[in-house]
Amino acid sequence: MRHMLSSFAAVLAMLGQSAAQAEGSAPSLTGAWSGTYVCAQGRTGLTLTIDRQSGATFSGYFHFYPPRDNPAAREGCFSVNGDVDASGNVSVKAGRWITQPDGYVTVDLGGTLQGDGMSGNVTIEPPYGEAPWFATCRTFRLVRESERASISEVCRRNDLQARVMGAR
Repeated sequence: MRHMLSSFAAVLAMLGQSAAQAEGSAPSLTGAWSGTYVCAQGRTGLTLTIDRQSGATFSGYFHFYPPRDNPAAREGCFSVNGDVDASGNVSVKAGRWITQPDGYVTVDLGGTLQGDGMSGNVTIEPPYGEAPWFATCRTFRLVRESERASISEVCRRNDLQARVMGAR
């Protein structure tokens, strides 16, 4: 009897898993993801904060800053939006600048989820992406630090200021 119950439980678990896969539900990305990306300025620290997600679409903030090994990199922030599919393919598209350092342009990310990690390629949209030195953008690697969205002070303060100034 015990063997039949455990077999029945295993079948129910498989059916539940199959139903979820059949629905094709997108994984949740909400939270803070931190790591690095590589572009013309070299290795740069990155915190990608996803503060809103509805189904497969999401929005948030891309906050970049100098890591210890590259103090010449600058700090900045822009809004992002994107989507994730049931297989874990992620597309992050740059939105509007919140804090733009001189000489910097926004970048997009395209990658895949692997557990609590995300990695892939960094791209720049034309017309900026057509300049030869932008070909130096390469890869990114992020790890989920928290499922709670914690927006950096630089992004929050400057985003609020931009919204207030835009409302005038």
